[in-house]
Amino acid sequence: MWPVKMCKIRLVGLKTNIKPTIESLERYGGLEIRKFSSEHISNAVPSSERQEVLSQLLKLEGLLGMVDKSDVKSKVGISDAKSFLKSRELQNAEGKIRAINTELQGLEGELEILKNERARLKLFSRFGIDFGKLETGSLHLLAGTIPISQLEFLENSLKKAECSYAVKTASKSSAIVLIAIKAGEEGLISTFSRHGFERITIPDIDSTASNELKRAERKTGEINKKKAELKKELSSISKKYYSILSASKEYLDFESSKFTAESLFGSTGHTFILEAYLPEKNFGNFEKFAKENFGKEFFLKKIGSIELDKHHEQTPTLLENPKMLAPFEFMTKFMALPRSNEIDPTIIFLFFFPVFYGMMVGDVFYGLISFLLAFLIVKKTSPDGMLNPIGKIWMWSAIPTIIFGFVFDEFAGMPHERILSFFGFENVVLWHGLERMHNIQVLLAITILLGVFTIAFGFLLGFLNAVRHHEMKHAIAKFSWFAFVCAGTVLISTFMFRALPEFLIIPSAVLMAGSLISIIFFEGFLGLLEVPSVIGNILSFARILAVGLVGVVIAMILNDLAFPSPDKGFLLIILIPLYIIGHVFNAFLAMFESLIQGARLNFVEFYSKFFHGGGKEFTPFRFSRRFIKD
Repeated sequence: MWPVKMCKIRLVGLKTNIKPTIESLERYGGLEIRKFSSEHISNAVPSSERQEVLSQLLKLEGLLGMVDKSDVKSKVGISDAKSFLKSRELQNAEGKIRAINTELQGLEGELEILKNERARLKLFSRFGIDFGKLETGSLHLLAGTIPISQLEFLENSLKKAECSYAVKTASKSSAIVLIAIKAGEEGLISTFSRHGFERITIPDIDSTASNELKRAERKTGEINKKKAELKKELSSISKKYYSILSASKEYLDFESSKFTAESLFGSTGHTFILEAYLPEKNFGNFEKFAKENFGKEFFLKKIGSIELDKHHEQTPTLLENPKMLAPFEFMTKFMALPRSNEIDPTIIFLFFFPVFYGMMVGDVFYGLISFLLAFLIVKKTSPDGMLNPIGKIWMWSAIPTIIFGFVFDEFAGMPHERILSFFGFENVVLWHGLERMHNIQVLLAITILLGVFTIAFGFLLGFLNAVRHHEMKHAIAKFSWFAFVCAGTVLISTFMFRALPEFLIIPSAVLMAGSLISIIFFEGFLGLLEVPSVIGNILSFARILAVGLVGVVIAMILNDLAFPSPDKGFLLIILIPLYIIGHVFNAFLAMFESLIQGARLNFVEFYSKFFHGGGKEFTPFRFSRRFIKD
């Protein structure tokens, strides 16, 4: 129910041991280093080696961006990575990689020029004219495209001006026009621009456009062939060097992170000061580790979580739930990480969300569709992706959906006796379900009481949170809200609906009034304004029934209009696929709406009563080794 209790440690040691200390801390891998802050003590300044490491890191990142990714069959040792960074082999590999990439970029530029040239030549190849023989001193060649709808106007204008021209279709909506115009009369062309005429440059060629197009295509083929050869050579280099380049970059990442960690330390003339967080239960283990790895010349002090709370210091949050709760923990982190000293809502989401979802869908067949679809998503997606945990939550939620399907006696919108009668078991009734269409009032009362329970439970959790934080005024206010919801429910149930004994009216009214006075006292009159909001939150749970009824009505319409009974004859050819598709669509609609509304009831109505969020995840100082050996 709570995140792992954290503590803060302060470690003081000799400055000469700062690098071995950082390496030991990374090897321990269970501390989150925080920046030491003091008015009297400055932070450590990393050595001049940092610039060299960053320079090499940028170089390797650039090289890895130029080579192809390759499979890494074995990891590389740190000594091998360090040797490679100083070797002539790296310089030779870098020279080859950069030379090939420069040549490839040049070829790409040539291809882009040829692409534009070929597009232009294709337009002019329609004319079959030798352009080298057309230009004279008294005539100029002009060309352009014009919409087909304006072609007649252009031709009439050119005839009046006694200009020679040729027209060819460029596309379905436009034509290309080649015009021979007398010197000094080029102004005529500008009048055509108002009618969609767009000039294009005539290629500077000495033969027909078709011959030049063939030449351009031939040259394009030669360049593509050269590109393929270069890529093959680059692929060969990538296979040889990708592993060692990646390992060397990873090693430099480690070194850079160590320099960053060093800059977080406090520093005096001869000592360093480190502040870090770790789980309080691991302090004894770390103390033993420190004695074994830091020698005797260090001082270690523990600052407990209670002291941190008093100073309102936000400690990092570490959630520690069983492995089976990982998908629900993912949703908690995705929405808002709890602070280190507030309730972890993961296990609460585990119980409440599937119940809300199951009550809304509430159909055995739709629950099976939910389960199978979610199972498929889990199998087809990566465990590290976003869809995988959502699929697992969906699978878990399908179980109460099936259970509620039996409670409501719904099998694709039909009671079980109708299913049995289809298979020849007439008038067989195994149980009497709480059918939603016939028990709307009862189910409305149940959903609203579920809202009362959920909201009251939320206020009770808020009370526990406040007590844990030693915020007694806030705790009393939360408990007053809890009492207000419970007493108000009893009062309304007794006074308006006569559902409970009448002697409860006066005690519940007194308790409700007392709770309201307490709320005003501790939260001010703003607390009074929250009353309609709380009532609205409770009534909002009626959406569970509303969403469920929509699915039931659609299913009943499908069953009445398209149920494929044997008496339909040849219509079954149409009815069977129509019936299946209709129910699958309705199932998807019900599942989607239930996922959205179920999440809303949790994160908006419920969590707002006890959950603040805004925590910072615990990120221990350790390196992920993908290419470097441990």
